[in-house]
Formats: sequence, structure tokens, C-alpha cells
Amino acid sequence: MVLLYRISKAKYATDLSGEGARLFGGRWNLKGTPVIYTSDSTALATLETLVHFSLELVPQDFSIVTLNLPDELSTYELNFQDLPNKWWVNPAPSKLARVGQKWFEKNLEIALVVPSFVIPASEGRNYILNPKHPDFSKIEIVSVTKYIYDSRFFS
Repeated sequence: MVLLYRISKAKYATDLSGEGARLFGGRWNLKGTPVIYTSDSTALATLETLVHFSLELVPQDFSIVTLNLPDELSTYELNFQDLPNKWWVNPAPSKLARVGQKWFEKNLEIALVVPSFVIPASEGRNYILNPKHPDFSKIEIVSVTKYIYDSRFFS
């Protein structure tokens, strides 16, 4: 089993529909495509969410969700050599969302495993989950815990 972590507004903590990513798009998905962004550690999940906040405002009312991804579910991992030059820049190259879109449309694997753009040299990985995959119901919520960001991140 692989434990995955997702930080979100508390009111959306157990929503695994991918609706937020569908509405707004992201680095690995086109607008209109539902996916769920998760990380393989709480530290990476924290950094991946922090980059979206203003330094003047400490985020409130967040939860961290721990998910169990069973070992028998297939994943597709992208390695550094599979990525275009400067894949980590912001805004993200549109090619990344197209790569994610192709993976999503094939619907062969439950997760697209990608390097972190926040700390690209790390071994940490993000798991982009496909809520439309036929085996998605096998992913379980292990826990939902109130998450408080350390205010020193914002000072």
C-alpha cells in the first residue's frame, strides 16, 4: 500500500470527485478534466499547497487527508528524462497538461506519478489520481485531520 496526502479546505476534505481541478485546470490536467492532486509525504503536500498562497494571509480551515492506494492498482510514472526542458517553471508549460490529458483519456492507470515542481531535485513524488478510473473506489480515506500551517511560513 502507498499512503498519499492531500491538503484542502476542510469542507472539501472528503470530496474525491476532482471537481476543483476540473473547474480550474492545473499543471497536469486541462480545465474540464477531473483529477485529484496528492503527494507521497505530508511535507511535500505542504510545500505543493503553500506556493498557491499569499504571504500576507495564513490559510485557515484546512484539513490533511491520508489516502490508501492499494499496491495492486497500476500507476504510470513520469521520470525527469520524460519531461520537457524547464518543466518546473511557473506558469507550467502547456505540454504538461497535454501529457496528463493523454494519460487521463487512456484510463489505464489509477495514478500518474510525477516529480514535484516545487522541489524538482527531490525524490518526492506527486500522484495525480483519476477519479473516473474503474478501480477508483478501491482508494480509501484513512484519516482526515485538521491542518494548521505554521505561521512562520508567512512572516
